[in-house]
Amino acid sequence: MKKWLVGLLTVGMFFSLAACKTSETKETKTTDSISSFSEAVKKGKGETVTFYGYGGDEKANAWVDEVVTPAMKEKYDITVKRVPMDIDQILNKLTTEKEAGAKSGDIDVIWINGENFYTAKQAKLLYGPITNKVDSFEKLMDTKGHHSTYDFGVKIDGFEVPYGSAQLVFAGDKEKFKAGFPTDTKALLAYAKANPGKITYTAPPEFTGSAFVRNIICDIVGYDKVEQAKANKQELYKVIKPGLDYLNEIKPYLWQEGKTYPTTTAELDQMFAAGQIDLSYSYAQMHVAEKRSDNEFKATTESFLFDKGTIANQSYLAIADTSKVKAAALVLINEMTSESAQLKKAEAQYGYSIPPFDSEKLSKESNQKLADIYKNQGVLSLEEMQEKQIPEVQAEKIPIIEALWKEHVLHE
Repeated sequence: MKKWLVGLLTVGMFFSLAACKTSETKETKTTDSISSFSEAVKKGKGETVTFYGYGGDEKANAWVDEVVTPAMKEKYDITVKRVPMDIDQILNKLTTEKEAGAKSGDIDVIWINGENFYTAKQAKLLYGPITNKVDSFEKLMDTKGHHSTYDFGVKIDGFEVPYGSAQLVFAGDKEKFKAGFPTDTKALLAYAKANPGKITYTAPPEFTGSAFVRNIICDIVGYDKVEQAKANKQELYKVIKPGLDYLNEIKPYLWQEGKTYPTTTAELDQMFAAGQIDLSYSYAQMHVAEKRSDNEFKATTESFLFDKGTIANQSYLAIADTSKVKAAALVLINEMTSESAQLKKAEAQYGYSIPPFDSEKLSKESNQKLADIYKNQGVLSLEEMQEKQIPEVQAEKIPIIEALWKEHVLHE
């Protein structure tokens, strides 16, 4: 069964936040009685709901402002206030409020995933379960699929709704790769040796660079071994050492001989566009299409994956436990994950995002519309991307792998 279940976005820094008890608030008692989406619609009418998330993506911001916000007002008489804030700041704010015994706060809907979801769930910062109260989840998504059940190996338990999909995708100019793109670690090393200084990657803990390192490790030692390894430094090092050894082997042939690394993917893209390096990458599967349409990448730039696959994940929407308008928050999540809104988000002007939907639950017309949007854009087919996916490594192992890279590669 073909699905678009691929697991954005944004994985922030890992924070160990202590769980703490607070007295149950009046708001929680009231909104916990919400039993259905229709009830949430009635209770949310006339409210103002906030959406907190990364604000650095102008196209995603425009989508919220131009598509979601007007729809919420017109359909439900609910006002949306978008608040740009990095996820680490959001979690710190929620934790501070909870530790202070705050009965309610200003944060309602949160854009979250991965390590940050693990942290928020452990610290009991989220309201839920919510998936049974969001119509779009049941109507449009694979409710039993991996990304509806696990987020970076952490059980979701209904506390977040899939929002957007992401997969590590490489970008290269086919004119420079006459013999074909390097679709495994062996070919990548050979290309680096033949073209010194033309390959590099962003330094972990930058989240895409961290994914690149994990992908190299999984390509060499196998995802299963990484997944089964114990989440402690000593045991994990034994398992991933061949991958770290590879990164040390390729290091002298990297840009600046691996003595320094780009710090952001924006910097990586700029270097690629300027011809300083021959390879870029992104967690956004439509990255090449977007960059080509913006005339930042050459028309000969195309996407490719490793033959064994690349890391895929999903971003999600959740509700803060201290939200005082949980009904309106449920309605907002439903609208942001609705078929109409997500089909608009898939358009070029809003970033070519791939919806988190089960294609078999969509109409033939919607499936065709999405296929037409992505056609001839230098990107891979949805089917090929799904066939070449590696699940994300468990959240608790990611900071350990980053620390081992720093110790055994960066400072080697």
